[in-house]
Amino acid sequence: MNWQAMVDSLTPELVARLQAGVETGKWPDGTVLSEQQRDSAMQAVIAWQAKHANQDQHLTVGPDGNIIHLSKAELKRQFKEAPLARIKPE
Repeated sequence: MNWQAMVDSLTPELVARLQAGVETGKWPDGTVLSEQQRDSAMQAVIAWQAKHANQDQHLTVGPDGNIIHLSKAELKRQFKEAPLARIKPE
């Protein structure tokens, strides 16, 4: 199986498990990932996200394979909290 076919066969649930393994360094059963497993899992997650998860978040991989860099103004706008309610003075 080639790399592209493997990425296409991944399900969102499997990607979530791979991502958790990369983030924690352990599989869900508690087994520690080897360095090679961690690298392979990270590559698979990045490739899957680039193809299937249409994200435009800062430092994610876009569908074209390039890393998305947002400007400081775009990041501020993204994280600015919207007001919960507006109260009109009477």
